[in-house]
Amino acid sequence: MATISIGEYKFPPADRIENYGGDINIYVCWEHHLLIPCPAAYRLPPDIALIDFLEQMFRPDHNHHPEYAKIDYATLVWTLDGKPWAPRLDASLRENGVTHMSYLSFRAPGLDGVNGDGV
Repeated sequence: MATISIGEYKFPPADRIENYGGDINIYVCWEHHLLIPCPAAYRLPPDIALIDFLEQMFRPDHNHHPEYAKIDYATLVWTLDGKPWAPRLDASLRENGVTHMSYLSFRAPGLDGVNGDGV
């Protein structure tokens, strides 16, 4: 759907990195699992290891999904900002190339939602 601007955007966006006190904001999506219908946003220190983020922050938010316990982090197929990505789980977000406002998504092979319906 097309949009029409009614004027120039004359103020700085609120999500500038300067407003995050050294943290970054990222979005993470678990593909084919629509019980979680949209990407989740996280404010994180860029030096947190990816595995620590997954275990300490992402898991508690998504553990209610019946398939979450079956996830094998080592087999996840990732994208970063729409491009294939092979992160190191033990490396920090920064070391893995994740920056402010990055969009991460992953697919868990063999897990396609409840009854394979993408839910």
